[in-house]
Amino acid sequence: MKRLLLTSALFALSLTACGGNSNDPLADGVLTIGLECAYPPFNFTEYAASENNLPIKGTVNEFCAGYDILIAKRIAADLGVQVEVVRCDWDGLIPQVQAGTIDAIIAGMTDTEERRNSIDFTDEYYASQLVIVTSESYSSYTQVSEFAGKMFIAQVGTVQADLVDSLAESDGIVAGTSPATYPEAFTALAAGTVDAVICETPVANDFLASSQGSGFCKVVMEGNDDFIVSVSIGISKNADPSFKERLNTSLGKISQSDREALMNSVAGA
Repeated sequence: MKRLLLTSALFALSLTACGGNSNDPLADGVLTIGLECAYPPFNFTEYAASENNLPIKGTVNEFCAGYDILIAKRIAADLGVQVEVVRCDWDGLIPQVQAGTIDAIIAGMTDTEERRNSIDFTDEYYASQLVIVTSESYSSYTQVSEFAGKMFIAQVGTVQADLVDSLAESDGIVAGTSPATYPEAFTALAAGTVDAVICETPVANDFLASSQGSGFCKVVMEGNDDFIVSVSIGISKNADPSFKERLNTSLGKISQSDREALMNSVAGA
């Protein structure tokens, strides 16, 4: 009997060493998140500390702020852990979470079937409508086909970029070269290099509220389901199942009105 108990204890210990809680990203008391820090108002870089931002790992006097950070802070407070911010290029986010360098992607990423081949997703933490940001001279347009021959762009690797390609085939717009970030996309729009940018409503509002946005507007494609998106937290498929459950439980405690209030607090910041 004594030998059996000892064997059982050793077996349990081996399970813990080889797996068990080792796949729990929160076991160290830290939620390490990856994001670009360049997708306002979801996330952007600041150069002075505040109660609403967090330091970017490996930098000096650089801090990440925005809606994603506010959501991450809410989740961390509920779970009783700290938040660590790792700045990643957009196309590096999924590989980083797969490698375990980061615990979660909180970066305005949409849950798609293609991405689910690589990672898992939580429930959504924000839903918005895609809009077309373009010259005010096109403000009366109500159909994408009215933009036939006009050049559209969106950030590379996003569902918006996929939509641009799809609209080029179905509605006659011209798909321009996708830039690495949305700030680059809006710089091209302001310079007249392209005619329109497809983005989420909060991103459009942030641009239009800036000095660079003068003379531009957002055009809403009412009734077009292709222009409705939501964003979720991306996590590793190998994470302990309880990790996703805990994230979803924490997200469920943030009401829709709170989510809108959080977004409004950073839009145009």
